[in-house]
Amino acid sequence: MTTPQLRVADLIVIAFAFLVMIAIGFVCARRSRSAEGYFLAGRSMPGWVVGFSMMATIVSSMTFLALPAFTYEKNWTHFPGNATFLLAMIVALVLFVPFYRRAGIRSAYEYLELRFGAWARLYAAFCGILFHIFRMGVILYIVALSVQTMVGRDIETILLVLGIIVTLYTITGGLQAVIWTDLIQGVTLIGGGLICMPIILSQLPGGFGDILTIAAEGDKFSFGNTSFNFSEQTMWSLIFTKLFIFLQVLGADQTSIQRYCAAGSDKDARTAVLLGCVLTVPVWTYFFFVGTAMYVFYQVVPGTDVSHLKPDQILPHFILTQIPAGLAGFVITGLLAAAMSTLDSSINAAAATLTTDFYQRLVARDRSPQHYAYVGRLLSLAFGVIMIGTALVIHQYRAQEAMEDIQTLILSILGGGLLSLFLIGFLTVRVDSRAALIATLTTVTCVVCWLILDSFFSDSLFWLPSKMWMGVFSNLILFTVGYAASFLGNRQSGPSLEGLTIWTTASKSTA
Repeated sequence: MTTPQLRVADLIVIAFAFLVMIAIGFVCARRSRSAEGYFLAGRSMPGWVVGFSMMATIVSSMTFLALPAFTYEKNWTHFPGNATFLLAMIVALVLFVPFYRRAGIRSAYEYLELRFGAWARLYAAFCGILFHIFRMGVILYIVALSVQTMVGRDIETILLVLGIIVTLYTITGGLQAVIWTDLIQGVTLIGGGLICMPIILSQLPGGFGDILTIAAEGDKFSFGNTSFNFSEQTMWSLIFTKLFIFLQVLGADQTSIQRYCAAGSDKDARTAVLLGCVLTVPVWTYFFFVGTAMYVFYQVVPGTDVSHLKPDQILPHFILTQIPAGLAGFVITGLLAAAMSTLDSSINAAAATLTTDFYQRLVARDRSPQHYAYVGRLLSLAFGVIMIGTALVIHQYRAQEAMEDIQTLILSILGGGLLSLFLIGFLTVRVDSRAALIATLTTVTCVVCWLILDSFFSDSLFWLPSKMWMGVFSNLILFTVGYAASFLGNRQSGPSLEGLTIWTTASKSTA
C-alpha cells in the first residue's frame, strides 16, 4: 500500500512555522546576554504567557501522538492518573511557588544546598539532568517516527533535522525565546488538535453517538485493571505514580522553577501555574478522546483499512489522508510544536542546571553574567547533540511497549526519591544533612536492588511489586527513612533554617 506523503501546501505551512520560531530566537537574543536574561528571561515575563508555556512544555508530543495511540489501541487507563495534575497544582500554589519566589534563586537545586549542603544540590542536579536527557530523547524519537510516516525519509535524517532546528532557536534566544515560542506552539497544538474531531464526526453515520456506542462496545472507555494489585500495572499504580511525577515536575524540576522565577511578580507566577495546569488536563482529555474517536472512525468508515500501521502511526496517517492540504500542514505544525515546546524547555533547563549547579558552583565562581550566558549557550548546543544521540539509541533498542508506559516508568525511576528530598526540606525542621544523606543512599540502594531483582528474578519473586510503583515507593522510603534517621543521635548544627521550611518562614521561630 502506498504511504501518503506531505503535499506542497503542507510543506509551505510547516516551513513558515519553523522560520517564525527561529526568528523569535534571534529577536530574543538581544535580551539574553546575561545569565539572568538567558536562563530566567530577566524575571519579567507576563503570567499568562508563562502559563501557556508551562502547558505547552508539559503537554509535549506525547499528548499529540502517544495518548491517541494508547486509547486507539487500548483504553483510558492513563486518564485518572493524568487528572491528578490538578492536585499537584494545588500543592505547587501553596508550597512550591512561594518558596522559590521568595528565595530569588536561578536553579531549583540551590535550595537543597542551603538546606542540606552541597551533596544534596549536586545529587539532585545530576538526577535532573538525566531526567531531561531521557525525556528529550523519547519525545524527539516519537515525533520523528510520526514524521517518517509522512515523508518517507530515514528516521536518522529526520531526527537530525528536527534536533538542529530546536537547538538553534533555543541556543540563540534563551528562556525568553523558549517561552514566547511555547506560547505560539501551545496555540498551534490546541488548534491543530481541534481540527481533527469535526472531520471524524462528519464521516460517521451516527455522528457523536457512534463514538460513544461503538467505543463502549469495544471497551475503549475502560480504565483497565482497577484492582489494587501491587504486582501488576493497574489504574491505581498509574494514579499514584503520575501524582508523584507531577509533584516532582512542579516542585523539583528546573523547567517549572525557571518559569516561577521568570514571572514578573508573585501574582504573575500564581496566574502562570493556574493557567498552565487548568489548560493541561482538558488538552489531555481531548487527545484521549481523539484516539478513541479514530478507533471508531476506522471501524465504521469504508475503504480506510489501517491494519498495516502501528498505533503510533495512526494519527499521522489520518492527518495526511483525511485533512485537506494546507490545513493538514497546520495540524502537523501542531504536532511538531508539541514536541519542540518540551524539547526547547528541557535543553534550556539542563544547560541552566549544568551551568549554575556545576560549572559556576565548582569551576568558575566569580565570572561575569555574560560569561555564564556564553557557557549556557555552549551547553545548550551540547545538550542538543546529546538529545539527538539519545533518540537514536532509543530508536535502536526500543522495546515493544507503548511509549506512554515507557516514559512513565523511566521518569519515575530517574526521580530517585528526588521529590521527597525537597519535601523533607520544606516540611520538617528535624531532618538535617546527615539524616537526608542516609535516606538518599538508602533509597538509591533500594531502587538499584529492585531493578536487579525485577530484571533477573521476577518470575520467582511473585511478591515483588510492579516497577510502575517505583516512583511512589522511592519517595515514601526517602521521606520515612529521612525522618526516622533524624532521631538517631544529636541533630547536627548547621546553617539557620530561617526561611527554609514552612515552620521557619518570615517571623516564625524554629521552636
